[in-house]
Amino acid sequence: MKGLVVTVALLVFCGAALAGDRGAGIFADQCAACHGTAGLLMDTPILHGQEPAYLVKSLTALKNGTRTDRMMMRMNAIAQDLSDDDMQAVASYLAGQDPCDLNITIDYRREGFKQAFVAGRERYKRSNCGHCHESFHHYAPRLIGQKAGFLSAALAEFSTGTRVAPMMANLLKDWTADDYSNVVTYLSGMRLMRSCAADQ
Repeated sequence: MKGLVVTVALLVFCGAALAGDRGAGIFADQCAACHGTAGLLMDTPILHGQEPAYLVKSLTALKNGTRTDRMMMRMNAIAQDLSDDDMQAVASYLAGQDPCDLNITIDYRREGFKQAFVAGRERYKRSNCGHCHESFHHYAPRLIGQKAGFLSAALAEFSTGTRVAPMMANLLKDWTADDYSNVVTYLSGMRLMRSCAADQ
């Protein structure tokens, strides 16, 4: 019986290792150019450390055409070639990656940064954004430490209705231009609160 338990444990471990290798390979071949170090200057999101369930949901929506990639105009085609197992593998791989491995710099000494950061934090809290974006239960992306360019582009899509998600339209209806800018400063600036702050 003990031998059977050990065998099963080894099979599970090997299966996880193979899935990790598969996910790493998919990311390197299909994703890294835009979502890795090479894409730091693009308005593409950081996927390292994201919830796997959210990543699978997003890839499935892109594959099915229920979500359209308006930023790079490539994700729908890429997702078309991914099987369900591929999506699970790359999502599991990315969930285990450290966002601090991507060396993003933030000009936190620029004029007005501190004031915008504080105002953005208050707007974020007042709108209760963390209810979904800091929860494991809402299939919503992690936004803390996300790239400013992506956050600005995504919020612009939500504000114009070109991208739709439950609660977002109602949540943003009373946001001002300053609110958008300040929240982006806060969320992207929160990278300074992470362990990667030492790299700034």
